[in-house]
Amino acid sequence: MSAKAEIRNVPIPGAKAQRDPRGERRRRSPAENDDMVFAVLAKADRPLTAYELLRRLRTKGVTAPPTVYRSLDRLIKDGFAHRLETLNAFVACARPHHRSAAIFAICRKCGTTAEFSDAKLAPQITDWAKRLRFHAEESILEIRGECENCQA
Repeated sequence: MSAKAEIRNVPIPGAKAQRDPRGERRRRSPAENDDMVFAVLAKADRPLTAYELLRRLRTKGVTAPPTVYRSLDRLIKDGFAHRLETLNAFVACARPHHRSAAIFAICRKCGTTAEFSDAKLAPQITDWAKRLRFHAEESILEIRGECENCQA
């Protein structure tokens, strides 16, 4: 079997403080916001919507939805996160910067999500797209069903 499950939690440097050495509030850089958003995604046990992320980040001073959405856009573009279309939610990438098709098994009962990779699937998808004269920008496959725990 060529597909293998990957652990979603990916360590990154911690978010930087939001106060300067004199104790005054300062504006965070986009990279600092990205680190905070990624840290929350990486620790989550299930996919999170942007508003769930915002609720978890409020204690760190993030109060505006556009801040979260901009960070998510950058994280997705840089290969650190995925958007699960069927859930309208986000997960940290199990293997940042991988260039193969992302495959997700999503439990419809408990929301547990596992990311898989399969080196044989990406070329097949590329071939299918070429035959259709379709330019594929990304390939994300979502498989919905019940995880082992929910089947019991």
